[in-house]
Amino acid sequence: MKKRLFLLSAFAFAISASAQTPEIIREIIRKNPNFAEPTVTTYENIEIGKLAPAPKGYEPFYFSMTSRHGSRYELFDHTFDAPNEVYNKASKLGILTPLGEEVRAILNRAAAEQSGKGGELALLGQEQLRSIGRRAYSNFGEIFRNGSIEGKSSTKMRCVFSMIAFVDGLKERCATMPVEFEARDSYVGMLRPMANHPDTPKRLIEVWNRYGKAGEGWRGKGLEWLGKQDISQMLSKITTNPELLVAKCGAESIHHFACETHHALLFAQNFKVCDSKILQQVFTPEEQYLFYIYHTNKWLHFSGGWGNPLIECYTSYITPLVDDIMSKAQAAVEGKNPHVANLRFTHDTYVVPLLSIFGFEGCSLQYGSDLEKACCSAPLAKLMPMGANIQFVLYRNKRGEVLIRLLLNEQDMKLPIECKTAPFYPWGEFCKLVNDNMARLKKSREQVLPTLK
Repeated sequence: MKKRLFLLSAFAFAISASAQTPEIIREIIRKNPNFAEPTVTTYENIEIGKLAPAPKGYEPFYFSMTSRHGSRYELFDHTFDAPNEVYNKASKLGILTPLGEEVRAILNRAAAEQSGKGGELALLGQEQLRSIGRRAYSNFGEIFRNGSIEGKSSTKMRCVFSMIAFVDGLKERCATMPVEFEARDSYVGMLRPMANHPDTPKRLIEVWNRYGKAGEGWRGKGLEWLGKQDISQMLSKITTNPELLVAKCGAESIHHFACETHHALLFAQNFKVCDSKILQQVFTPEEQYLFYIYHTNKWLHFSGGWGNPLIECYTSYITPLVDDIMSKAQAAVEGKNPHVANLRFTHDTYVVPLLSIFGFEGCSLQYGSDLEKACCSAPLAKLMPMGANIQFVLYRNKRGEVLIRLLLNEQDMKLPIECKTAPFYPWGEFCKLVNDNMARLKKSREQVLPTLK
């Protein structure tokens, strides 16, 4: 099995012409250090531009959104406890610089704020979704005023409260709007397919874990790559004795210590303990770029894109969510959907694959043998902040012709579909694009599953 998995991981497709490059990713991080790790940054770092006007004669009639929850606390308190222990011991030994002591104070405040709130939605997260709801009504109020809205959420409370906040934003503009929203265990199979799928996800997850622990997956490859990089400037700013950090203070390694520090300072912004200024003081843009590669490597191997049958097989378990999105939109086209809007609130693991499946140009990681180039093939940190959302809006003219516009984080997206009305695309052609991509995932699944015995 190990040999088969190795052969699968070596299989790669060429990076598309619309892919990003290491130089582009470096420039993104230089301009905004909050984009130095995927799925962690706050929604406030996203630039929301003016939407394109609809083609003449087309009116919106249906809205669909699949959203990640807003800014939250870390899942586990030990995320801050581990680096804090190192910093506190280093402080007692007198080997922290003044900047190192400042970082220690910030991380101790973050740990105190985090304590007992594992995975909960932060106040910032509530406001993010409320604001997204307000803007959705401002942009598409004529849809929401014409019927009822259905909302479904993962049973995780951060998703439930995100749904409530979004609806609150809508109702600020139209208090009488009829809304049906709920979170039930029966929805988990659709909203979190890998958490409760009736087929073989447990077997896949077991194999995936063995694959990673063997050093051939993202963990081993990423740590090996990071360990070869130069982070000496960061270390000189934080401590007078890096070796003692490892020998006496509990740091796993110098590189792991630096990476943990970076993640903690970036994540703490989700509950307003600090801002990006501290990142700029502690890390050079190049060091932050190195951490971006390390963390993006996880998503490259974990439902983040195309180019490896094992990854595509794993991604294929998103099928129930895609089916729900597409079938309810089609029902709206046929006049059979009892709602004018369907809302879904879930997690990053289930929103990231949709970027590839829906064909958003320049938004799919492309697996390849060159780790750095592959991790830079899409600017994932800009695409998937806390509160990331994908909106479908359907338009129809008097002849009954239907167009779809797709928005990622409230911005119009380009698709690989040739038409004169872009970013409004013929509904039938979009359906074909999605069906083709799902067929590719199914083919990879049929190729891989026989090897996982």
